[in-house]
Amino acid sequence: MKFRDLPSTLPLYVGDGTILLPRAQLPVLFKAQEDKELIDYAFRKGHRLIGLLQTNPDGGHFQTGCVGKIMNFQDGPYIFVTFRGICRFDIREILEGSPIKKASVSYEGYKIDLDDPQTDPFVDRSRLLNLLKTYLEDQEIMANWDEINHASNELIISSLSMACPFKPIEKQALLESSSLSERCDIMMALMEFSSPHLKGEQPVLH
Repeated sequence: MKFRDLPSTLPLYVGDGTILLPRAQLPVLFKAQEDKELIDYAFRKGHRLIGLLQTNPDGGHFQTGCVGKIMNFQDGPYIFVTFRGICRFDIREILEGSPIKKASVSYEGYKIDLDDPQTDPFVDRSRLLNLLKTYLEDQEIMANWDEINHASNELIISSLSMACPFKPIEKQALLESSSLSERCDIMMALMEFSSPHLKGEQPVLH
């Protein structure tokens, strides 16, 4: 998708502890009738795009999210959807007068999200994987290390950002980071703080 093709208005889905990152995939289970109407709207528009936002514990939701394109769709009593992250966005204005939540959005500052998969020479892969090993052991999470060792830095960092049980403000900091290496640094700081076997100070996130 080209930058100029991104819609200026998006239907919005707000989830607890849910973030999506560009080029990553995220499965979501929709249960409410309003959620089904969101999906119907995205298909009627033809673009199959929904803006995913994270609930803000202080009330409402965060103002920056990521556009997800519906890649897989399974209907039933509940609807199971797999999204692929396209581009982050900022909310300009919530639009009233619709049965579904919609907003006028801006993609300025996020054109990099539509580029090829990110490579960043400042990502410390060796340190990241060492921290990850200890973090997963402390969390008693099994991992396929053959797959991890062959995965790209971006895939590892994006998957961890979406899956790890960090606080909402911490996940939001990962989403809004300006580069892959910055996201990696935040990720490593969070793992250090979360693991009793890793030394590190609590990261301060703004």
